[in-house]
Amino acid sequence: MTTLVDSPDSWFGEWHFRIFGIPVRVTLWFWLVILLIGGEQGPGPMAAWITVCFVSILLHELGHVCAFRLFRERAEVVLYGWGGLTIPQRALYGTLPRFVVALAGPFTGFLVAGATLLAANWSGASVQIGFHLFLPVLRVLPRTPAYSLWYVLINDLLWVNVYWGLINLLPVHPLDGGHAARAVFEQADPANGPRKALILSAIVSGGVAFFAVLEHSLYLTLMFTILAVSSLQLLDSGGARTQAYRSPRR
Repeated sequence: MTTLVDSPDSWFGEWHFRIFGIPVRVTLWFWLVILLIGGEQGPGPMAAWITVCFVSILLHELGHVCAFRLFRERAEVVLYGWGGLTIPQRALYGTLPRFVVALAGPFTGFLVAGATLLAANWSGASVQIGFHLFLPVLRVLPRTPAYSLWYVLINDLLWVNVYWGLINLLPVHPLDGGHAARAVFEQADPANGPRKALILSAIVSGGVAFFAVLEHSLYLTLMFTILAVSSLQLLDSGGARTQAYRSPRR
């Protein structure tokens, strides 16, 4: 069934291209949402933000595609209003293949974050660790007070590839952690596994939305409220399987 987090079937204003033979489709909503959540920034920081979001989310989805190819399955990538989406030509079966594919996207982002930290260290910056909601956030600061677009770029890369990557590992449908959790539940209980995974998804989504309200995070409140409703929609419909692998927004 169609839920609130599905990609709309619209071709207006889309950009189509191939990278390493992989079809990529970028919707107009992808750019509009990036601009919206980027907030009020100057031209330089906004350009850095848009570039980081596009490259990071694309690499995340290409990580999924490479994992699919490891199991001899082709897939295409869609970047849309909810982030990224990797759609295989055929459903992938087996707990291990599904688990590996689900984690390949966040793992790719963590590799990007590792390279970013090396670059930050090379530039002489210091790294601070904080928390947003219940997840760690990495922030890079210059050793002497100074403004530089370089540090804006580094911090955007860390935010998207670390924080979003950790968000994506939560056992929430249709995030990557939700796919991994479903594969494990179905392995343990083929009959009721999908239902149990969706129940967990709804509970975790509701919990994150609650904490987001306490932290006055409007975006995360809306995002996880919608994800909770989506999980309940699928639960009510019998938990139809989907194997589109997604990367979330902030």
